[in-house]
This record gives sequence, C-alpha cells and structure tokens, in this order.
Amino acid sequence: MSARQIAVSSYLALLLLQPVWHGVLPAPLGSANALLAVLATLPLLLPLKGVVQGRPRSMTLAGYLVVLYFIIGIMEAWSNAPQRLAALCQVLLSVVYIGSLVLFVRQRRG
Repeated sequence: MSARQIAVSSYLALLLLQPVWHGVLPAPLGSANALLAVLATLPLLLPLKGVVQGRPRSMTLAGYLVVLYFIIGIMEAWSNAPQRLAALCQVLLSVVYIGSLVLFVRQRRG
C-alpha cells in the first residue's frame, strides 16, 4: 500500500469517525448530537476531492485541518474518560494521516 493510499484511507476514516462519534454514539460514549456531528464533519469535507485525487496542496491543507482534530482528540482523551476510546481513534487516525502525508511528499520529491 502506498503512502498516498494510506493517507486517503486514514483521512476517509477520520471523516467517517466524526458523525459516528458525535452523532450516533449515545452518551457517555458520544454526544448523539446531530448539529455537533455536522459541525465536526464539515471542515473535513472542504479538501476531500483533492485528497482523494492525491493533489499535494489539498493534502497539505487537509494536514493542517487534521492537526486541529489531533489536538481535539488529545484534549478529549485527557479530560473525558467515557469518550477516551473514540478520542484515541481520532488521535491515531490523525497521526497516520500526517505520517503518510510526510512520506507521500518525500516520495514525490525523490
């Protein structure tokens, strides 16, 4: 599996995690709040087309967004014990995306 495929897969998984975590999972595992699910998902939809197509600029923009999701995941994992599993999944997907993005950019340069 190439770095680009790993990046796209982890990005799509992060995108899918948001509505499941915030919109579907009941409390205390989630919030079951449709508005929060939409608000958490919308920013990830902005660079989605470019990420899927493998455009470096879109993938880099998505990387900046994913850093925000990484920070939110760390904060939730630290402070909200019932939602720790979902938050750690978000952190893991963020780390995988950023790591594979770095590999993807290095492969394109080399």
